[in-house]
Amino acid sequence: MADKGKQRKILIAMDGSEYSEGALKWFVNHLYQKDDDVTVLHVTDHRSSASYGSNWMPVDPTFVHTAFKEEEEKAKITIKKLDAILMDAGVQGNVVRAHGDPGEQIVKTSEELGVTMIIIACRGLGKIRRTIMGSVSDYVVHHSSIPVVVCRH
Repeated sequence: MADKGKQRKILIAMDGSEYSEGALKWFVNHLYQKDDDVTVLHVTDHRSSASYGSNWMPVDPTFVHTAFKEEEEKAKITIKKLDAILMDAGVQGNVVRAHGDPGEQIVKTSEELGVTMIIIACRGLGKIRRTIMGSVSDYVVHHSSIPVVVCRH
């Protein structure tokens, strides 16, 4: 039985996709309580931009700098969008941002904030793509020490 006096701390991992918006809507419709402490986490992963010199990206560092700037601008737009989504959903919470591998950052941030539950979307990639690319939701489920709710599209 849940302790009625204890405030729940919820972390919702959102990348700005329709899938993550669906996860937030599911949370609001099925789990959200007015006294929940909700944090939306957006992770920026610059690793693909930093791998210049590979077969698919020229060695020109100017290109890498430009790619970083474009990703930063996209992240700022996404953060504003996530703030608006929270407000529209009537959820009291805040949006935070982390940098690095999304799965690792979600687990790390949840530990730092002492959250009691993680909500994350699943994009539904096929087994082959998931095996090759990995899956953020799969990583979080297997590395988190707290409950993780994975919302399928």
